[in-house]
Amino acid sequence: MTGHQFTLPLWAAIPVFILAALGAKAYIIDPMVHRTLIRREREAKARLNTTLTRPLPKVLQVPRRVLMERLLNDAEVQAAIDTAAQDTGREAAEAEARTYVDELMPSFFALFYFHIGYWFARRYLRSMYDIQIARQPPEGAYADIPEETSIVLVGNHRSNLDVAVLSYLAARTSMVSFAAGEWAAVWPVNRIMHMSGSYIIRRQGQSRLYKRVLAQYMQMMIGARMPQGIFLEGALSRDGALQPVKLGLMRYILASLGKEDTRDIVFIPVAFNYDRVPEDLTLLAHQEQGFSRKSKLYTLKSTILHSFGMVGRLMRIRRQRYGQVAVSFGPAISVRSWLADRGEEVERLDDDARKSIVAPIAETIIGHISHLIPVLPVSLVATVILETEGDPLDRGAIEQGVSRLLEQLRQLGAPLTVDEADSATCCQRGLDVLLSRDVLYQKQSQLHRNPDNTGLLEYYARTISHYFEETGADAGSAAPLQSILTVLEPGTSPGAD
Repeated sequence: MTGHQFTLPLWAAIPVFILAALGAKAYIIDPMVHRTLIRREREAKARLNTTLTRPLPKVLQVPRRVLMERLLNDAEVQAAIDTAAQDTGREAAEAEARTYVDELMPSFFALFYFHIGYWFARRYLRSMYDIQIARQPPEGAYADIPEETSIVLVGNHRSNLDVAVLSYLAARTSMVSFAAGEWAAVWPVNRIMHMSGSYIIRRQGQSRLYKRVLAQYMQMMIGARMPQGIFLEGALSRDGALQPVKLGLMRYILASLGKEDTRDIVFIPVAFNYDRVPEDLTLLAHQEQGFSRKSKLYTLKSTILHSFGMVGRLMRIRRQRYGQVAVSFGPAISVRSWLADRGEEVERLDDDARKSIVAPIAETIIGHISHLIPVLPVSLVATVILETEGDPLDRGAIEQGVSRLLEQLRQLGAPLTVDEADSATCCQRGLDVLLSRDVLYQKQSQLHRNPDNTGLLEYYARTISHYFEETGADAGSAAPLQSILTVLEPGTSPGAD
């Protein structure tokens, strides 16, 4: 009997083998991998809390499912569900709220953010740009911000790479949570966003229930001192200039002030500028309607093409450089101090008072950002070329124009990424980028404009045009900057006036 052999036909052996493999995966491999990742994640967070300038918020130690139930069972959310249930029924309203909570709640994975994400951002960004910090407060200026204070980084929105650039530069300080649009609500993008600590928001068709869930989510995260990153313009600049401010997320953030453990909120202005924005041609092509009318097929096609480009850069197949990307950091703006300067106190604020301070604080922040936007070679050269009449272009005249603008900007205190005395190098860098993009072309050692790409010259000139508009002698020259400081209520458009 012991030497008896059992023989299974092939048609029976294959299912047995598959079931055995699935069982081993489910009951042996998956638990082992899960325990290993949990252990390494716990060790990574403990190590990061000793090396980061600001320790990770304690809310990141709480399992995602617990946070989801906590938000879903919030009294305000439950009241909103009761209201919605009058029209759709209790079960449908709860399912709707749970969908919103699932989209919003991140599942932060420190190993992914500080190891995989940091490596990816570093390698990808450095393959494209020379990354510089154009201006920042004196060393230790942010160290005085108390740990019990909620920090919000507020920037202008030039490119989808803004998030990667800022996360990369802030990686030694702390993590930063950003909002992603509806495009990120599909698998696997939503998983990547959530592991990065980001949350997904719906910009269109927000119901009352959704607004309440979003408001309570922001209050939970601000109260837990989760560092936030937002863009006051609400969308990418489609013409290169600063756009009117939108107050949506600012309202939710400031609504948390004085509630629960939120004693103070500190805003840090951040300004971005690029020698080349990867999306510039797409932004210029859709200035009127934006991207809301684009189909899912268009989005999928763009994502696939961009993914191939990223893989090529990560594998060092594509080596074309895009010039510089520069970032400026402004002074910390404490809401408590801002109120104290006006004779107000956080503890005395009611809901109406919180709403009334949103627009003034937003204008204060965007005012700082407008004076922090770095001046880059392409912006300077584009400005000079647009001022120059005739064709072909004179290199010497362009260099003199760049030198003149650099001196003017230095007197204004604008953040410069090149030495004002080195106008020749600055001019050459700007010309190199514009020539590589066929904005200019060279024929018999002479430079010529490409009339088909004049829009790109105007796009990059607008990134610094507000510096010169502020110094204009007539009132009309100040109008563009005034429009920058015009805040918009949620749901309105810049042309609504």
